[in-house]
Amino acid sequence: MIRIFTDWPEPLISFIAIIVGAIVGGVFSWVITKKSTDKTIEVQNKIVEDNRRYAEEVRNKRSREYANIIRLDICTALFNSIRILKDTKNKFCFNIYPIPMDREYSINVAYLKNQFQLKELSYIYQIYGIIEKLNRDTNNSRYYNEEDYNNIRIDCQLFLKKIYGDNINRVLELDIDEISYNQLYDNKLTKDGYKEVLNKLDKICNLE
Repeated sequence: MIRIFTDWPEPLISFIAIIVGAIVGGVFSWVITKKSTDKTIEVQNKIVEDNRRYAEEVRNKRSREYANIIRLDICTALFNSIRILKDTKNKFCFNIYPIPMDREYSINVAYLKNQFQLKELSYIYQIYGIIEKLNRDTNNSRYYNEEDYNNIRIDCQLFLKKIYGDNINRVLELDIDEISYNQLYDNKLTKDGYKEVLNKLDKICNLE
């Protein structure tokens, strides 16, 4: 009986050693696996963040491009409409200034739809509706043809009235050779809704 009990410690120690070894191995394995998993998650998060940042940069770049095209169309139409109407003071003056327009403006506007309210998008489309007619009438006008010139003059009046309302006559008093585009729309003469839209376009054009 004494021999039996003296034989227990050795297998017991071996058993305990095996258990401890398994626990230690399991802990180290868990630590290594966790570190590897954390590193993988960190790398994946960085990739996701880099992709998000890249997508945002591309989005901002395209937004700037499209907003600049829209702003240029509106700016040119504003200045040239004022020039044409100023020239009407001279009955025998038939100066026709071209009103260029990007043919894919609807795509440009649609791309910016998330940055404008529905009513503001309507304002932009209303502006382009008149610019489109101005573009067509100026391109098809005949030299020294009074009927063509009168049609263009009416287009210009409609365009300026759309943006300035009853302040159109005061706008025609401005010296457009000494005034900037921003000064032309960011003033008390411009209707509030259109002023807000044109201000938003400027902000999009300056996105980083």
